[in-house]
Amino acid sequence: MPDRERINKLFDYPLFKSLAHRRGRRFGLGYKISDGITDYVSEKEPVPLSDLETAILCWAGDGVNGVALGEQQLVTGVMSTWKGRTTPCPCNNQNTAFAFINDDGIFFYNPPEAEKVVEIETEEDRDKILKIFKENTVKVFDGRPQFPAEAWLKSNQWFVNAPGSTLFLPVVDLTSEYINFLLYAFEHEGYYILDQMKGKPAGVQKWIDAGRFDQGFSVPLLMFETFVFNVVVAMGHYKVQNMALACEAMGLGNFVWAGFTPLIVLGGTPFCRGLGATFITGKDGLPNPVAIKGQLASFCPPNYKNMDEAVDALVAEREGENGIFTSNFKGVTPFKNWQEAQKGIPKYSKETVQITKDFCNYVYEEYGRFPAFFDAIFLPVGITVHHLDIDFYEKYYPSEVITEEIRNHMKNWHE
Repeated sequence: MPDRERINKLFDYPLFKSLAHRRGRRFGLGYKISDGITDYVSEKEPVPLSDLETAILCWAGDGVNGVALGEQQLVTGVMSTWKGRTTPCPCNNQNTAFAFINDDGIFFYNPPEAEKVVEIETEEDRDKILKIFKENTVKVFDGRPQFPAEAWLKSNQWFVNAPGSTLFLPVVDLTSEYINFLLYAFEHEGYYILDQMKGKPAGVQKWIDAGRFDQGFSVPLLMFETFVFNVVVAMGHYKVQNMALACEAMGLGNFVWAGFTPLIVLGGTPFCRGLGATFITGKDGLPNPVAIKGQLASFCPPNYKNMDEAVDALVAEREGENGIFTSNFKGVTPFKNWQEAQKGIPKYSKETVQITKDFCNYVYEEYGRFPAFFDAIFLPVGITVHHLDIDFYEKYYPSEVITEEIRNHMKNWHE
């Protein structure tokens, strides 16, 4: 069956059918279970995902699908990028990295900017899914990496990182949305942040004295950071949910899980290289991942000389010479007349930018890290995808747990 025909079938597959059949199916080709309940040793060889299968899953989880619309977000300044993706994120921030591990190594999928408002619109456009994957996926480690047992919960060790499987890992940056929301809050909401651990305003006392926050109220630092974390962490879960639904349409087995130790998987211990993240140590003595070289960089030192520079860099992405809110922006926007729409977008005041810098400098100087209580980048969840051993399910489960798509997968996707 030609690749185009396979992709076309997916676009015709009903969403609600995927929802009805979505299950975690953990037993793949070549696996072994010894639990006393469903003991089984697969007699079949593992079959890795093809490039097409991997490309489709990457697109479902983190693919470009056009441009965001940004209704109302432009006048408040919280819009972060025009990048449209298959999954939502707060303020359309999209500052994430998308890794996957298979028999060949560790890879990062980095989809490009959109070429048009709706990227995958025609049948011909669907060919881009594989093309983008081949042109924008980089290998950072050769061969399947070996992780120590401590990287995984004992309940997951029997299947994790198994030959033939692919483990997809969305890595999320917290700092860009953190600073983004600070700018918005200081400009529009009127509250300041109180460091409840130190019993004082977090770097903004002089602005309180100057009357900037006379009509506002205080928000505890931990509460503020928890709020930002809660909205940002969802990005990883959206991605793997999309992929799980795609697996149903394709007839692939999958298991969404978070039973791993992010510190080890990211590479913050001597046990293994992991994803190769860069770590710093805050005043709390704990490692804080701040970057994955060439893939993701948080808005804090050592990626920037100081927090002033980090804030300036984020503002410049929108308001700099070729920023996304400027008339010089050359990329695709959703507007019929961008030059006219652009004129109505206000800039943050210099005072707001300085308040944001003062706050960020306070956090970094007081805690030796940014954010104060959460990691700069983090790994919230993953999804393992594999080809299922149908014989195992036929032995222990009723026939309806194996869908027609699963039963015919090898014929439809590998012949």
